[in-house]
Amino acid sequence: MPVTIMDVAKEANVSKSTVSLVMNNSDSVKLETRIKVLEAIERLGYVPNMAARELTTKIKHILGLIFMTDNTTNKSYRFDSVTETLLYDTFNGISSGMKQTDFGLLSERFSAFEATQELPSLIKNNRVDGVFIVGGLFDDSFMQRLLQRKIAAVLVGRSYPGIDWVAPDVLDAMYKGTKYLLETGHKHIAFILGPRTSPVAHKKLEGIRKALDEAGMALEDNAVKYCDYTGASGYTAMKELWESGVRTDSVFAASDGIAVGAMRYLYDQRVRIPDDISIVGYEQSVITEHAFPALTTIDINKERMGEEALRILLNRIARPKAKPVQMTLAPSLVIRDTVKLRG
Repeated sequence: MPVTIMDVAKEANVSKSTVSLVMNNSDSVKLETRIKVLEAIERLGYVPNMAARELTTKIKHILGLIFMTDNTTNKSYRFDSVTETLLYDTFNGISSGMKQTDFGLLSERFSAFEATQELPSLIKNNRVDGVFIVGGLFDDSFMQRLLQRKIAAVLVGRSYPGIDWVAPDVLDAMYKGTKYLLETGHKHIAFILGPRTSPVAHKKLEGIRKALDEAGMALEDNAVKYCDYTGASGYTAMKELWESGVRTDSVFAASDGIAVGAMRYLYDQRVRIPDDISIVGYEQSVITEHAFPALTTIDINKERMGEEALRILLNRIARPKAKPVQMTLAPSLVIRDTVKLRG
């Protein structure tokens, strides 16, 4: 016969209601009692009846992971697609933390720009208790629809007022990358940012200006290009810079994918990296060490973002009326082979 909650209660010498409170992470149970119940669950090999729990608690014990992309039909490995390295690394952080819970996880790729009046099906069909919204490719109308559903949600990688979020300090990331290029003797830096309409792109530009201002330098004319977060867009942006006559000693890209795209164009022009031009990326992903030369980049701590996002989402599910949590993570510079010290 399967082990029941009554068996656990008897083994731990507590009431059935106490076992239920422990399983639902209630703060009202003393630590020593909680430990006693958890040890009894482990000894007996108790597996809760999730369907029954949902009937009594209204909790499904399922979380949703929504990855925001520009195009749901494109494959992430294509040169003209957004590489889903942000999804992969934040998922690692989320899944490692979920091992300590009894929640499951469903995922969905979704484009806010392909279906302007819709929400992801995981939300629309009430299949989950809460969602991670991974990535910043959404607009205000999508966020308003999400907020109207009053579902527990946390943004991963971007901030937005009135909702829980965990994101990198974008301004500081771009400040550190720009400052590093200046400190290594670079005087003419081109910047390839994300989409012009993105609030994140403007925040990145703010960090760039801060570093330039401190060095007593101005942002050079025609030194900024905007593009999508794809290798193909990075290639095209670098091509446009080059063919317009702009000659820089370095390029700072707003994603590793954009950076690799720019590197491919420069390779086609027989421009040597870093001898002729230095490159810095942004994110820290599998792309960086597989690129040749290995890409110097800004680490935005994606796995930790996933870990913190899980903690924040579980807190929101347990405490729906708590104030929104807004967490900013400090970035760090990862030095590899694409920046040359210039005299």
